[in-house]
Amino acid sequence: MKKTHRVLCLLLVLCLASVALFAACEEETEQAGISAAQSGTSTTSESQFPLEKKDFGGVQIKFLTNENSDYYKWEIAPQEMVEGDRINNACINRKELIQQEFGIELVQEYVKTQDDVIDTLRESITSGLDEYQVGVSGLLYLAKLTDAELFLDLSHIDSNDYLDFTKPYWDQSIMRDLTLLDSVYFATGDALITDDESTWAIFFNKDIAEDYNVTANYGVDSLYELVQNGEWDIDTFHEIVTSLSGDNEDFGMAWGADTPDVWSMISQCYDSYAFMVGCGQTLMQNDGTEITVTAGKESNLNAFDKVFNLLTESDFVAIAETTGKNAGSDTYYADMTSMFAAGKGLFMPNRIATVSDPILRDADIHYGLLPMPKLDETQEEYTTTVTVYWCSAFAIPVTNVEKLDATCYALEALAYYGMEQLTPEYYDHTLKDKRFEDDESVEMLDLIFRNRTYDMGAVYNFGGSLPFYTGILLSGLSGGSNTHVSTLESVQPAWEAAIQSFIEKVISSREDL
Repeated sequence: MKKTHRVLCLLLVLCLASVALFAACEEETEQAGISAAQSGTSTTSESQFPLEKKDFGGVQIKFLTNENSDYYKWEIAPQEMVEGDRINNACINRKELIQQEFGIELVQEYVKTQDDVIDTLRESITSGLDEYQVGVSGLLYLAKLTDAELFLDLSHIDSNDYLDFTKPYWDQSIMRDLTLLDSVYFATGDALITDDESTWAIFFNKDIAEDYNVTANYGVDSLYELVQNGEWDIDTFHEIVTSLSGDNEDFGMAWGADTPDVWSMISQCYDSYAFMVGCGQTLMQNDGTEITVTAGKESNLNAFDKVFNLLTESDFVAIAETTGKNAGSDTYYADMTSMFAAGKGLFMPNRIATVSDPILRDADIHYGLLPMPKLDETQEEYTTTVTVYWCSAFAIPVTNVEKLDATCYALEALAYYGMEQLTPEYYDHTLKDKRFEDDESVEMLDLIFRNRTYDMGAVYNFGGSLPFYTGILLSGLSGGSNTHVSTLESVQPAWEAAIQSFIEKVISSREDL
């Protein structure tokens, strides 16, 4: 597909300097998609906090976030101790350490939803108020304010050099994928855990897999072996899905945790995008100097044809937005976990946070975890994405002036001590020790976190690009055909106009461009 919006040649000279920066980032940690603790490296890879110790005299830094889950409420500045919860305790210990060592008081204010976070920040910033020094929300929501030029470019804060995004406790993938013209507006990593919680994977019921002997035709004893052998691809996955028939009623497959039927896969429309990223395909590609629409590449067309055919297998795949909604459910997303926990599905793609759902934690099933399948065996690495709705990150409002130095210092401290204290509690003691019962799932967890992709087309939703695949799938589930090519032709002009507008805003905000 033709590349769009090639930036002026003089800009390329500037951006060559950024190549060296990101090469240094990759040398800092080979596992570029994850933080240091998740990559299996020592959580004490830094012998001590790398910044010169400073005392900010009790300055208060206020973070605005939502209260959707305990982790969102705890990961910055918990308001109270929760006895016996190691995540909560680690967050409290980190908050107190930062206050005692550096004279920075971390305060976290909650609003109900992510939309409320953005609305509250927009009102505060446009009023010229420095009420909140940091916004914490899902990438898709933060991008709305970035496009409105309400957040600082984190790569060009000239007043200090406290933020060092080459360090292993910052997620290098987000820097690689979302930095344009050496500018980036979000950061995440070991400071937070809700970004890890948003990572996409495939849950599978080990009892059903064994009962139906789903790997009998592949010369392996388990699904794990398919992954380990590099044979876990979308065609093999499709074959397995259509090999299982669990209809126990004459009138067809039914939706719900109390159905006697067993589905091959319990799914949702967002999975169409997640499967595409697993196949190494994105809506757009950002190489640091330009944003290219890739949804029309031959490999993309080929991959989506396979994903479309898989997810429209209505005798085997239950889609929440259609199968569930048509069944009269108004809680069809929550139903997915209930159904899987009740043993009504072999596979369920979902975010890692699902393991902490009380319904699944209390379920009487044996389940494991698998990566998203590759496009084919020639694809070198398994890869995954995050849900851009829930993958949280930091952004700094442009109104943060007087407390900017203390804010940047605090973020670096949150990330560093997150690597030292928080991530081990979450990754090693919560996910690995408590949520999974076999070594293979732990191995899969490491593999899944190793390669995450952040797609500019999904994060920034240029011209309404995010629901591109899901919209075509929904039409297909209603009896329509795969309209990938024609739909792209109709929407691409709007995508390109939005891309160009964003590039112009980045350029206008930079005096050196």
